Amino acid sequence: MTDQSPAALLRAAAEKVRQWATEATSDPWAPGAATTFGPELAAWLDSAAVDAEQIGADPRAMATARRILGAES
Repeated sequence: MTDQSPAALLRAAAEKVRQWATEATSDPWAPGAATTFGPELAAWLDSAAVDAEQIGADPRAMATARRILGAES
């Protein structure tokens, strides 16, 4: 993963969660975590990205984004 701003990292993680949720909807009989709370998680990450630009990054949001993107926290 390349170095990127905290806001960009958070937005990338939100997009990945949205992809997971979209892919998971192909099996409606077996809802998983991505379809259950994926949209809310993506919205939280987007909100955290705005906060990162305005007041600084939330360490919990950053750790979550790194984990989603496969990087070490």
